Amino acid sequence: MDPGDPTGDPATGERRCTGQDPLLLLQALQTLWSTRERQQLQEEAWRGFAALDDPLAGLLDMLESCRGRRGEGPSLEAWISRQLQCWLQAQPRPSPAQHSLRLKQLQARAIRVLTESPPSLVAPLTSIFQLQDADRSCLLVHVHRLHQEGRFREAVMLGTTLKLQPELDVEKMSVPLLLQDKVALVERYVAGFPDLQRRLLALMDSWCQPGFDIKDVASYHVTAAGAAASGEERLGLAAAQPSSPK
Repeated sequence: MDPGDPTGDPATGERRCTGQDPLLLLQALQTLWSTRERQQLQEEAWRGFAALDDPLAGLLDMLESCRGRRGEGPSLEAWISRQLQCWLQAQPRPSPAQHSLRLKQLQARAIRVLTESPPSLVAPLTSIFQLQDADRSCLLVHVHRLHQEGRFREAVMLGTTLKLQPELDVEKMSVPLLLQDKVALVERYVAGFPDLQRRLLALMDSWCQPGFDIKDVASYHVTAAGAAASGEERLGLAAAQPSSPK
């Protein structure tokens, strides 16, 4: 089976559902997940992937059906995503042109799923759907939202995975983590980007100047993040407010 070639018209994305229903596969895997029979679980997953008309769209179907029901602990959804990633790597390579077209049809949907998913899904979704090559505007919006919510580590890790660093403010992204002494994470963020490395070094050198007070930096970034989050909340409330009759 060609994993990137659904049964149907690849130009429109329409497909005939002649294979396994992805939600029935999800139910079977949920049952096995609770038994912790990992070998049987993997065998069932790989058989199920092979029986799907379109494994990529099938994964999104499964992930979308799980929204709002993710709890603590190991995630079945992340496990399924990683298993599909491995399964795809074991399949014959599809036609590049056809596979590229199918990916573009699914990337916007995959980004929507990613923005509502835990960090454990970022790497497999990025790999499967090649999100580093997708529309960057939606991805940047999500990174900024994570940052505004104070989820600095997630924002930096997502920016690193998707290679968004040149389009993000290195000081804004790095300072909150430096204040938390997460230097290694910041170093990975700027790795491979000499210009960002120079700007980060200049920033840290400025912190060594006489009269510098780290409390001023901490206060500024806390205030800026709070103001951005409050502004976004006000915009959301305004959008939800019904317009008054004229």
